[in-house]
Amino acid sequence: MGKNTPEGLYNDLVSYGFDGIQLVLNKALIDNPQLEENTLKKVAEGFKSDKKIMLLGSYFNPIHSDKQKVAEGLERFSTQLKYAHLFDCEFVASETGSFNDDQWTYHPNNHKKETIDYVTSVFKSLVTIAEQYNKTVLIEAAYGHVAYSPSVLNDMIRTINSSNVGAIIDVYNLLNISNYHQQVDLLKEALLLMKDKIKVFHLKDFIVENDKLVQVGLGKGLMKYHEILPLMVKSNPDAYYVFEGVKKEDLQSSLAFIRSILKN
Repeated sequence: MGKNTPEGLYNDLVSYGFDGIQLVLNKALIDNPQLEENTLKKVAEGFKSDKKIMLLGSYFNPIHSDKQKVAEGLERFSTQLKYAHLFDCEFVASETGSFNDDQWTYHPNNHKKETIDYVTSVFKSLVTIAEQYNKTVLIEAAYGHVAYSPSVLNDMIRTINSSNVGAIIDVYNLLNISNYHQQVDLLKEALLLMKDKIKVFHLKDFIVENDKLVQVGLGKGLMKYHEILPLMVKSNPDAYYVFEGVKKEDLQSSLAFIRSILKN
């Protein structure tokens, strides 16, 4: 929705008719807030209780070659776990990273067992902090990243073995040019493996251009939402359903499209 003040973001939520927001503090706010209590209190005061802050996005790359960036990412994530209560928010989330650093793209070493084991240990340390604050770490899979499939994400979560870890399922992120026709099967696999752990679904749509998947507004692409959305809602009715990467000009039509499916 673009950078704004907390009050401006709240007003946008009201104008579009959304129930709440996935808040990534450093991306969403004009003045990048210092992650300390008084500043975050002021940010939280810009949102009224009728619009939920569904999760705090604190995405970082745990296998970035710049170890300083990794340390900063861990510190930022830990701090948001500590202060998530100021936003009446249970969840802090990240994807699992890539050896391609800031590109966040496929690298063959991403999918190696030793990489998966290492990243699992990183998230386990964050879950230990989440347990102290009674918050939940959400881990999101993507084909090009370390947790590249529903089964790998499930293995990571079961290895961490805590009530303070959960999953974000983004079907689009699990797709590539070879498997995008299997979108329904991938969702069904995720629901079968992790139904009790899925707290958030990211909703995206796409077309294929020049042998690449390209995001478009919801209902304007190849995602089979008339089949997918009912499966999600039936399995996890209490999950949050979050638009991600939907351009501002597509927000209204995308929301109308999703609501039309839910209504029927």
